[in-house]
Amino acid sequence: MYYSVVCYPQLASKLSESIDAIRRDYDPSWRLIEPHVDICFPATNRLDEKLLANHVEHVLSDWSPFVIQLGGLHKSRDHWLFLTLREGADEIKRLHREMYTGYLAKYKKEPGKPGYDPMPHLGLGLFLQQGCTYDWRNPRESDFDHERYEEAMRRAEALPLPADVLVERLHITAIPDVVIEWTSGKRVDFPGDAEMIAVREFRLGQKGE
Repeated sequence: MYYSVVCYPQLASKLSESIDAIRRDYDPSWRLIEPHVDICFPATNRLDEKLLANHVEHVLSDWSPFVIQLGGLHKSRDHWLFLTLREGADEIKRLHREMYTGYLAKYKKEPGKPGYDPMPHLGLGLFLQQGCTYDWRNPRESDFDHERYEEAMRRAEALPLPADVLVERLHITAIPDVVIEWTSGKRVDFPGDAEMIAVREFRLGQKGE
């Protein structure tokens, strides 16, 4: 297992239903994980779960709930369609930086190196031509499915946005190894039977649950 720290935005019902419908058609991970904003990248299973939880709790003890606003759309270099933040991106980035101190300091990704992602987002879909293997480190432009992307973009542009969302809790999740293998190009098909494990929930400014 690998571990990540994520925020599951509490979306209004109409927006939630619309995002779910888009992800169901275009996001191979839609069964695995709910719509989310990554705070920490997946980190090695050599992490001690208790020490990780203590670290996250310590960082969040100095944070109060804050508002982000979903509203932008962006295509990533590895062919994802992202729902990005109009407001609150600086807070998410600062929270990201603070997570990569102390116990997680040695896992920090640097600008220009594989794995660094300066754009907080919620993933809506991945757009590869049929039969292409996904490898986030080495995306190929020839693999990009323009037609399905444009179709998804039209649907995304009709979402009831912008939308303000209160960030008041984060979660540690455990990601199966097979999912990480898929993201690095070692598996052709997404492992549809994989399951995420909810490790722990934390409230900002309070002790974790």
